[in-house]
Amino acid sequence: MNTVAALGTLVVIVFTWQSIQQVNSEHALTREGQVAERYGAAVEDISDESLERRLNGIYAMQRVMEESPRDQPSIINVLSAYIRNHAKKPKAGTYDFDAPSDIQAALTALGYRNPNYDSSAVIDLHGAYLSGVYLPSGDLHGANLRDTDLSVAFLNRVNLRDANLAGAKLGGALLFRADLRGVSLYFADLSPADLRGANLARANLSLADLSSADLVDATMTGADLRGADLRGTKLDRADLRGTTLTGAKLAGANLDDAQR
Repeated sequence: MNTVAALGTLVVIVFTWQSIQQVNSEHALTREGQVAERYGAAVEDISDESLERRLNGIYAMQRVMEESPRDQPSIINVLSAYIRNHAKKPKAGTYDFDAPSDIQAALTALGYRNPNYDSSAVIDLHGAYLSGVYLPSGDLHGANLRDTDLSVAFLNRVNLRDANLAGAKLGGALLFRADLRGVSLYFADLSPADLRGANLARANLSLADLSSADLVDATMTGADLRGADLRGTKLDRADLRGTTLTGAKLAGANLDDAQR
């Protein structure tokens, strides 16, 4: 009798477990369908002429990215393309210190994502006009920012490790304590930029314009500064050990207590 009762209990447990699994599976399918529907609606919204609808689409994509990590790589590609297509230099004679709200929103979604779910996706914003954007402590590591205009951008403590910033414009940008290890800043314009305490170890700064830039306390070990313009640059207490300075212009540079 006890054996029969035990078997009956086991059957009930197995049946209950199977029922729970089926319900969970149905919920997962429903959730996936809802995510796909929201994603599709967001793609339509960011293609709309209305700024309000485009903003709604960007915010919706950010929520999808947070709730469905597997969709993050495709959303990175979509938002990157959106920024490249919409972040254009304003007409001559017009200037705004703040980035347009839709560009700022899209960049914020990219910069504060969870990079653990990037897979092989790369943030590609090459050639975009991002003057005045605000992204302190954001994560743009490995991003393609070649020829991008980031002048007067607020990028303090941003992670740009191994990013491609060749030919980029960073005049007046705030990069206090930014992580720029291994970054390519070949032929970039950083005059004048605030790079106090920034880590530029192994960075390629050849032919870069760093005139009048503030590199006080910066780490530049192993950096390539061949042909760079360092005239009037503040390099107080900077770590220049192992840097290559062949052909660099150093007239007026302040090297007080710099490590060489």
